[in-house]
Amino acid sequence: MKSIKRVIQYILLIMSLAYLVGFFYKNHENIEVAFALDTKSLLAIIGLQPILYLLQSWRFRIVMEKCTGTKVPFGPWFKIYILARFLNTVFSQTGNVYRGITLKKQYNITYTNYIGGHTSMVWLDTSMNLLMAMIVIVLFQPDFQIGRFIAWKIIAIIMIIVIALPVLVEKWLGSLSFQNKTLAWIHQQLQQVVSTTVNNLKDRIYLGKLFILGLLLFARTCVTFYIYFLCFGTKVDLPALAVFYAIFKLGNFIILTPGNLGIQELVFGFLSENMGIGMAQGILVSTLTRVIGTSFLLVLGLIFGGHDLLRHRNDFSYNNSNMAEK
Repeated sequence: MKSIKRVIQYILLIMSLAYLVGFFYKNHENIEVAFALDTKSLLAIIGLQPILYLLQSWRFRIVMEKCTGTKVPFGPWFKIYILARFLNTVFSQTGNVYRGITLKKQYNITYTNYIGGHTSMVWLDTSMNLLMAMIVIVLFQPDFQIGRFIAWKIIAIIMIIVIALPVLVEKWLGSLSFQNKTLAWIHQQLQQVVSTTVNNLKDRIYLGKLFILGLLLFARTCVTFYIYFLCFGTKVDLPALAVFYAIFKLGNFIILTPGNLGIQELVFGFLSENMGIGMAQGILVSTLTRVIGTSFLLVLGLIFGGHDLLRHRNDFSYNNSNMAEK
């Protein structure tokens, strides 16, 4: 099953990259835009990168503490967070396993609780991003369109589906029962993961903290996207930036190719074209976002000792991690 999934992902990757190459071959004059980058703008974007990782790691730490009942000091947590992101950049999903193993060894956080915290973080992050994007569009330009469609309505539909997903899954799992011990154990672990996510919604203070940090991340990323487009000589309004942010973060929830490489560029290009910005600008912004983000993360990861982890990366593979343990 995994091999089939991998084959499909790489087929999509090849098709996406082939389309992008074909697009710029036919529209080669648009490549000139990529060489008109403003140095000051690039430096501003790089300067905003540390803020991104600090806010993201802080928010993830709050979620993990809530889901596991264990408070990890921010310094060690930040290092674990960065190294996990670093490994994920080099070898897909390896960083998630590394984080789970490290938290288990150093802070006795069970794998089930870790997976519950990680799942809760991805779901809350995606839901809040969609909600903030929708609010911004409704407040500033409710008639803002993507092609022929009202933007906030599209985002609202996606948001409702995302928010309802764990609630529906919890009810579905609750209706199942298994006689087989192995299946019953797997069912129990899945129920615990989903229930953790749903039950945490009752804590308003917890949600308030996450929402405030989410607003800061939203503001920071919108400013960054504005500068990205400015690098290519295009000024983009806030509603459009909100759409790009929501779709960009939705990529953490829906992964079609490794790192959504090619897919993200196509989606950004499609959105830009349908918002009157230009397909080339959207593709180039997505590419520049990927290049700067990946480069900064690789440098930061190496500073925190990522080189040693790469030499022992097999210790953090799914086959050697025993992530099925409690």
